[in-house]
Amino acid sequence: MPKRNLIQIKLPPMQPDCCAECPLLGIVPKAMRQPRSKETMVCLGTMEAMTRIGSRVRASQKDANHKLHRPCDRFYQAWLRLPKMSLGISVQAYNECRVPYEQGLQLVIKFHK
Repeated sequence: MPKRNLIQIKLPPMQPDCCAECPLLGIVPKAMRQPRSKETMVCLGTMEAMTRIGSRVRASQKDANHKLHRPCDRFYQAWLRLPKMSLGISVQAYNECRVPYEQGLQLVIKFHK
């Protein structure tokens, strides 16, 4: 059986208002972080690092004096033209960056005995 090298991630039909709502956002593994750098998040589509605060900035709240610089702005419309609007991400990048991010968003529920 052939080994899968890519995971197809379905993209929303409109570019999300902030990177934190995008299915391509992940966490940079601790071993790969630069010393004293605040860039702890990564866009898996472009593999560009960003800060956690930068990933939460909303495009709807920006104006001409405060420009928004997202790593995927130049590519998102082209990605939507891909078959089934899904982008292929390497399995290694998905497992190392996206899975820990998704697990961090899970709610921790404490049940009483």
